[in-house]
Amino acid sequence: MQIRISGHGSLVIRAGIMATCLLMAACATTTGSGQGPRPIPEGQGRLIIEAGGIRQLNYYIVDQDTDEEIFSDHPRTAGSSPIGYESGSRSTNLVQDLPPGLYTVVVLTDIEDFVRVRDVEVVMGEERYATPQVGRFMLRLFTDPGIVQIPTPFLITDYNMRTVLGRGMTSTEVRHFIVPAGRTYKVRMENSPTGRDEILEVEVRFGGITQIEIDARTPAGEQQGGDDASP
Repeated sequence: MQIRISGHGSLVIRAGIMATCLLMAACATTTGSGQGPRPIPEGQGRLIIEAGGIRQLNYYIVDQDTDEEIFSDHPRTAGSSPIGYESGSRSTNLVQDLPPGLYTVVVLTDIEDFVRVRDVEVVMGEERYATPQVGRFMLRLFTDPGIVQIPTPFLITDYNMRTVLGRGMTSTEVRHFIVPAGRTYKVRMENSPTGRDEILEVEVRFGGITQIEIDARTPAGEQQGGDDASP
């Protein structure tokens, strides 16, 4: 059996197919993964904190007209692991929608110091940026294979080592410490696994990660000597 469709019928079918395709495309748009930025709510503006690649900060926002704290978020622990946050698999907390006005952003770092950005103007329907000058450093401790690494405390001081600014612990995990950028610090570890006090200089810059290392592994020559001396 053959089915014939007239020119008019063919036009109707084509129109139906096009309508179906448009409907499917619309559904795909509204039910997608939502990777794009969300719309700015009516009557508000958007404040984006640009922290040199850092996706999570402890901070609060103050309305400069009323001196009132209008937002606060503290998701990080000191020296927390960057896994997830740095890869982008976790959402950032650095985008906030606010009523138009003049604000101060105060970032709490991992030491007893903070970074303040004043006079951030939020405009209705627009995106505005605040750039707190913060940076990161990480400390890695290397030991011989098979030796259980015991967390070792260390101090973070100013360059002249006159003031203790913070404290930390070594870890087998990668940990980033967020501090004010544009400064040089000292990290002091007493009774380190190397058998001596370690004092390391740390220069922290905006947008970078300063890596410092303590190598407590037995030198290759001493390992060989120990092997030769054994029966």
